[in-house]
Amino acid sequence: MAPHRLRKKPPSPDATATPAPAVASYPLLSLPPEVVNEILTRLSLRDAVRTSALSRAWRRRWESLPSLDIDIGYGKQALWTVDCVLSRCSGRVRRFHTCLDELSARRLDDWLLVLSRRGGVEDLDLRPDQPYKFLSLHSTIFSWRRLISIDLFACHIPPLPQDFVGFPDLKVLSLGKVKLQRNGEYQLQEIIETSPLLEKLTLSELYIGEDGDDFIEWEIKAPNLRYITICSNIDYGWNFAELPCLHSAVIDLWEYVGHRDFAKFLAGLVQARKLNLCMYYAPANAALPKVNGIKILETLPCTFQNLKLLKLFMHFCELAPIFSLFCFLKSAPNLVKLKIKILKMTGINWLPNEMSFMKLMLSKARLLHTLSISHAYDCSVSHVGPLHELVTYGRASAQAQILFQDCVLLVIYTIPSRKIKVTTTRPDDTIEQNTMGISDLGPELLDLILARLPLRDAARASVLSVAWCRSWRHLSDLNFTSPCAAVCDREAIDGVLLHHAGPVRSVR
Repeated sequence: MAPHRLRKKPPSPDATATPAPAVASYPLLSLPPEVVNEILTRLSLRDAVRTSALSRAWRRRWESLPSLDIDIGYGKQALWTVDCVLSRCSGRVRRFHTCLDELSARRLDDWLLVLSRRGGVEDLDLRPDQPYKFLSLHSTIFSWRRLISIDLFACHIPPLPQDFVGFPDLKVLSLGKVKLQRNGEYQLQEIIETSPLLEKLTLSELYIGEDGDDFIEWEIKAPNLRYITICSNIDYGWNFAELPCLHSAVIDLWEYVGHRDFAKFLAGLVQARKLNLCMYYAPANAALPKVNGIKILETLPCTFQNLKLLKLFMHFCELAPIFSLFCFLKSAPNLVKLKIKILKMTGINWLPNEMSFMKLMLSKARLLHTLSISHAYDCSVSHVGPLHELVTYGRASAQAQILFQDCVLLVIYTIPSRKIKVTTTRPDDTIEQNTMGISDLGPELLDLILARLPLRDAARASVLSVAWCRSWRHLSDLNFTSPCAAVCDREAIDGVLLHHAGPVRSVR
């Protein structure tokens, strides 16, 4: 018998295959370096550093990035992070957003000098941590010509250097609670003038010089400015040159612009499409005509042809702001949106001008839902006659309701289909129901009443009846406010947040 012959095993597929390259397990390594850099620069700083854990080849990969962003929010340790990143990564920093605690603030000048040697940044946002102390900035930031956005809060702005040439690429400038040196108005004017691409300007609660400094006339000149917001409790001589591209303006300083050409001040905003103006007090310009000793703004030297949306915050204690309002409306022929849903007038004395304005609103405001009226504390005129006159006056809105309240009386007038219904409530008496009860009011009006109550009283309304047992839980918004001296009740807070389904408007 022939000897048994052993069969050879067929070669294994793995034995003949070409060994896979090492990069197969790390596909990112096969990409060109410029593509990898582009990917890493789109990551947050934290995630870019965490790529060090991918492999030995990636351990220091982030340190060679040509550019990166530093963004450190409130409550985070900026000192160690910024020191580590700036010492290990030699690339330029595009965005430097940092909230600085007291220790980090001491290193700020060193960091700004390091950034200057790398050509500056494009986006700068600096602010102190809470409770804040003002930060002192190094003047080297004025040499950063690549800046596109500046957002500074609670900072000391140093004087401009002699060789300052401006920010040619700056588009956004936001200054909040910053301090400038004496005659800082001129410094601010030069910064704005030398930023030809500036589109958005926000100046809020600035501090310029010292109290009692001489008044300075200066102008905001920005040919490409589209959005401007100015909020200030001090008149720093605000004036506007021609702003041809202006789209939206928010101006909250009317009560302080009192001793200059008020009409000229308004004329600088003539190109605006949207305008928010606070005019709590009448302009005190001596050149304005007077009616019974009150200075009146009768005409404007311009017409707001582009104005489409207007929001005004004002009072009617004097005749001057009312005439100023009508003067302004006459100068805006193309105004298409003037919506009034809730009109609240406090401290009235039933003067003829107040009555005329309320009648005007009732007869013209088609969306008016509520007219809320309250007496002045020293008003000696009875409310009965004027209220009856208002209720029987023609109105444009079928849903209009009149709410009148003084220290002891709440009267709610509803006037659908000209049927007058009155509910009278005295704090020390039981509810006297004439033709309707408070539960018969519309849900929107009930929400309005509850929303004006303190949180404790709104919740206590649950005991009124079964229907009111859960009414406060469905308010459209809620004010969660406690007195400063009150002790925080954890169970009360948990209960409110657990049962209230709507948004919370404020927490104090």
